[in-house]
Amino acid sequence: MNIKEKVHELYWNNDINCARTILICLGKLFNIEYNAQTLLSAIGLHGAGGFRAQCGLVEGGLMFIGIYYSQLGENEETIVSVCYNFAEAFTQRFGSLSCYHLRPN
Repeated sequence: MNIKEKVHELYWNNDINCARTILICLGKLFNIEYNAQTLLSAIGLHGAGGFRAQCGLVEGGLMFIGIYYSQLGENEETIVSVCYNFAEAFTQRFGSLSCYHLRPN
């Protein structure tokens, strides 16, 4: 199953939020397994429980960066910098980090 099909299965068919969907898909791409608590912690990370705050794609992406770079042995300063750069690039590409602005309806 390719990533596009996996996203459709998780998000559309199984109603898994954006944050968990991106965590699961990036985990598959980078061969990272999560413990149950990690995925459970992301249940409310879809714009802060639907409040339409920070986008779940950003939240899940930031969680992944922390996990991935920690496994690479990077220090916290490096991980924070990578997260900053990700957020900056996401904002430049999509215009916002906020679900409210990214999905106005």
